Parts: sequence; structure tokens; C-alpha cells
Amino acid sequence: MLENEMEESRSGIIKIYDVSYDVLRAFVHYMYTAEALLDEQMASDLLVLAEKYEVKHLKTYCEKFITSKVNNENAIAHYAFAHHHSAKQLLEASLSVLMDNMSTLADWEEYKELVEKDPRLVVEIYEAQHCGWEGHRL
Repeated sequence: MLENEMEESRSGIIKIYDVSYDVLRAFVHYMYTAEALLDEQMASDLLVLAEKYEVKHLKTYCEKFITSKVNNENAIAHYAFAHHHSAKQLLEASLSVLMDNMSTLADWEEYKELVEKDPRLVVEIYEAQHCGWEGHRL
């Protein structure tokens, strides 16, 4: 980007619009120190940025943090997020919580929203249950 005839090369400035200042600051801090202070939102935002810029160790670090926070209240949201960002460990942890709650899953408000927003993921959840989940390919 800075080594060709693009505007960024001429100006020495790279404009990044799709991330907040705090997230970008945490990203740069991690790149220099390999340290990050995380909460669930920051971990999610950094995971997206790490995926975009192919910083695999940061993506893995954030994924592990989010995975440790999966519970009944956030399993559906984390499942959809993990699916969208190819976060296999988070996907498996979220799916495990969902499998443990299959008898009441259809009553969850988040589930009803997922049916409307992304029915394909709902089908995958039921396919995982049908396959005994252990044999499900993620």
C-alpha cells in the first residue's frame, strides 16, 4: 500500500474508516507488545480486525478469550459471529452450549431472531444435533 503509486504512498497516511479509534489503538498496541486488555466487545472487534489484516496470533488470542465467555445468554450470537469469521474453536464452544439446550432453544428470543436473519445457521444447528454433533463438520 505504501510502496506503489496509491494516494497512501504519496501522503504517507493510511485512512481506516471501518474501526473505532480505541480498537485501532488496541490493535497497534498488540502489534508492538503482544498484549491486549480485552472485554467481550473489544475481543470481538479485534478478532474482526485481526482477520482482515491476517494477524493470526491476535485472532486466536481473541477467539480463546471469547470462547471462555460463552454461555446460554450469548451462545447464539457467538455461534453466528464465529460462523461469519471462521472461528472454529468459538463455533464449537457455542454449538456445545446450544446442543445442551436443544429442548428449550426454540423458546429463546435470540433463536427466533436467528430464524429470521439467517435460517441457514438454524439448519446447521439442527444438522449438528442430528449427526450427534461429534460427527458434524464445521
